Amino acid sequence: MDKGIKDDFRQIGVVTQYELYKHIRSRRLLIFAGLMALLFVLITALSFVLNGKLPDDSKAFIELYVGFISLLIIVGVSLLCAPTIASEFEERTALLIFPRPIKRTSFFVGKVLACYIVCGAVIIAYYLACIVLSFIAAGGVYGSTFGSLGMALLFMLGAGGFALLMSSLFKKSSTAMIITIATLLLILGMIDGTMMVFNVEPVFSLTYAAVDILNIIQGASTSQQWLGIEGMYMTIFYPSHLLSVSIMLTWFAVTTVLSALLFRRREF
Repeated sequence: MDKGIKDDFRQIGVVTQYELYKHIRSRRLLIFAGLMALLFVLITALSFVLNGKLPDDSKAFIELYVGFISLLIIVGVSLLCAPTIASEFEERTALLIFPRPIKRTSFFVGKVLACYIVCGAVIIAYYLACIVLSFIAAGGVYGSTFGSLGMALLFMLGAGGFALLMSSLFKKSSTAMIITIATLLLILGMIDGTMMVFNVEPVFSLTYAAVDILNIIQGASTSQQWLGIEGMYMTIFYPSHLLSVSIMLTWFAVTTVLSALLFRRREF
């Protein structure tokens, strides 16, 4: 392997290790992990309060626990990915780094890897807790749970890429976080619903693809719903698994590349 490439990988490893250490000590990671734990505890407690027990069917069990996961993934990438680039310019910390022999590309890749590792670890931990409890309550785990986990991680990549793009565009972490949350939680959801009212499938939307995190378990199919007005129907679309994967990977690739290009050209 070329010495320059080896040095690039060494730099990426150093940056990733340092960023992981920062994340582990940060309040943002604690908040994200705490929200995931709170969701798990609330769902479990409400099941006992309302039904006296947890679902004894593995499919019903995992449906119950996965229903709100996409919302928390958006919160997670907003907390961990959106500030990662903007904070370097906001706090001027990169001024101490770039005069040293480290490439901007290596620096960017290391920071991005660290964000995805910590986000992915929290998501995987949540699913592992669900799997363990499913064995206890339902005697097994529904097979599509692992497909749902894969979709959740892909959604994290797509949403994280968008958060990084906002982080590369804006100077303040708070601005990047607010725009990420507003876009992924509100704007795209409103666009999805409006397009369905006009019977158009939102094939470009990341949040539309995120529906498959739950639907890979439920197996619902596209259908029409009467709007209560004579002759007016809306179509409730559900993406195919292939379409969901394609949308998420496209968002991840395009937004991450754009983020890297903006970061390389950005001045202090």
